[in-house]
Amino acid sequence: MRAKRALGALALALCAAPPAGAAAASERATLHASFSPDRLGASTTISFGFQLSTAEGLAPPPLSSLDLRLPAGIDFATTTLGLAICQPAALQAKGPGGCPANSRLGSGSALVEVPFGAGSGHEVPEIQALMGPPHDGNDVVLFYANGQSPVIAQLVFSAELLPAFGAFGSQLAAQVPAVASVPGGPDVSLVSVRSTIGPSRLTYYRRSHGRLVAFHPRGVSVPERCPRGGFPFSAQFGFQDGSSAGASTTVPCPPRRRRR
Repeated sequence: MRAKRALGALALALCAAPPAGAAAASERATLHASFSPDRLGASTTISFGFQLSTAEGLAPPPLSSLDLRLPAGIDFATTTLGLAICQPAALQAKGPGGCPANSRLGSGSALVEVPFGAGSGHEVPEIQALMGPPHDGNDVVLFYANGQSPVIAQLVFSAELLPAFGAFGSQLAAQVPAVASVPGGPDVSLVSVRSTIGPSRLTYYRRSHGRLVAFHPRGVSVPERCPRGGFPFSAQFGFQDGSSAGASTTVPCPPRRRRR
């Protein structure tokens, strides 16, 4: 029950494609992405975010699914992110503090609209991304959302890293749980999300000569070559009412470094 009442605002970028035959709708979406550092072949932190709205300027229907596709060539093989596994039960019971520090992958926040009476409220829940137990050989990212006001709830849900094709090499896919504004009330609507996957602001620990030594993990690697037009990102959003929206963006090719 806690999971159902928690912050659907956590969709941090993940999920399954919208339902087939989704009805035409006025939902609109924008997508943003960046690399830090922004260098070819470098270990990087991927930052991404999206905003949802309607043509009428209102909050969109509650989100039910999200599919974030990442550029081809992103190298997951050399990363040291996710050296430990966070168990969903421990995360649900104790929050991120119940999981190993070496399972953390990134963090972010989300903005939701809560329809209380004639007015509306907004909250910015904390989002943490952690490495979960693999599923069918695929990496799984656990997302933890911690809402304090006006909805006090914690939510854990997972997103699976799946292969993609063409200009995209992988995708994060998940279903987004419904989040009730109040018991028996309407579900909250997701307005925006921003998050990171990468070593920025992360500290890991390893044992050396009987002591714990802090270090920064290596992130995923940007490809050695930039495709013409830059690195593409794409997202598809599905909503509870059967409508859908899509958005795309491109991280420009970084400037060429001058040879000395």
